[in-house]
Amino acid sequence: MNNANLIKMIKEEVNNFDFLSNDKFLKEQEITDLLQNEDLQRQFICDSLLNKNDKVKLIGVVDGNIGGNWDESNYDESNYINLEYLLLIEYRYDTTKQPLKFNLSFFGDKIHVNINSEQDAGNRYGGIDNASEPTGESWFDSFEWSDIFVTLITETDDEITFTAFENAPPKIKTLFIREYTQGFIESKTLKLKTPELKDNIHNTPYC
Repeated sequence: MNNANLIKMIKEEVNNFDFLSNDKFLKEQEITDLLQNEDLQRQFICDSLLNKNDKVKLIGVVDGNIGGNWDESNYDESNYINLEYLLLIEYRYDTTKQPLKFNLSFFGDKIHVNINSEQDAGNRYGGIDNASEPTGESWFDSFEWSDIFVTLITETDDEITFTAFENAPPKIKTLFIREYTQGFIESKTLKLKTPELKDNIHNTPYC
């Protein structure tokens, strides 16, 4: 192979590499720009709350942890939980286009809670017919959803300001956080029996 052909081949390889790299960058930038669009963000909030399963798909839980002092033996001293919950979402915002994939992050350091309980000491001395074991139940009767921060994150780990969420009414923020986290929280801690559970998207104007 002469030098002219070698140089030509090298130039073609470099051009191909630059094209592929630039194409990848432009695609990532397009996704970032879409996720930054407040109208699209609001549409995502509404599609999530209206259970548009044909549009919003939970691909999986990337990470999920709960801590805090909620499980202290003395519930009078139990007043917060910690939450880290990262989800991978696929969102078909337009049926004519490929769906967006991104991470949805919920983070709360010291989410304030209050715990209530009912205890029955039972009766161990009632004889064979009347004896009963101790029973009890505990639950959250207060849960500060506003202590949870919500962030959109691209697959390339770029953090996106969730402008539509930040500008939404408090009830919508609570509904959105509950939609994605309530099942996980209850599976790892206690059942929620809080007044705002009666709220839903149908009695809270937004969408």
